[in-house]
Amino acid sequence: MDGGFIMSREQEVQRQAAVTEAAMASIRRKEQSQLAGGYALMAGTMSFGEASKGRGVFPAIVHGAKLLCIAFAFLVPNYLVWSLLL
Repeated sequence: MDGGFIMSREQEVQRQAAVTEAAMASIRRKEQSQLAGGYALMAGTMSFGEASKGRGVFPAIVHGAKLLCIAFAFLVPNYLVWSLLL
């Protein structure tokens, strides 16, 4: 009777160790995935910055988008004042 209790306790300790190890591995995978996502974001940002400089079609599109955003930022407040207050 006593030997069965000790054996089941040892099995429970081994099971808990396996569960803990699986949980820690899952946490490490999640942290590594988040780190890899950050590196990918930075690589994309750096490559976009380099690609938007120089000559060609892509830099022209980026410049046009910048001008469009600036025009939008200037025109929308004026339109809102015009339509709501006047």
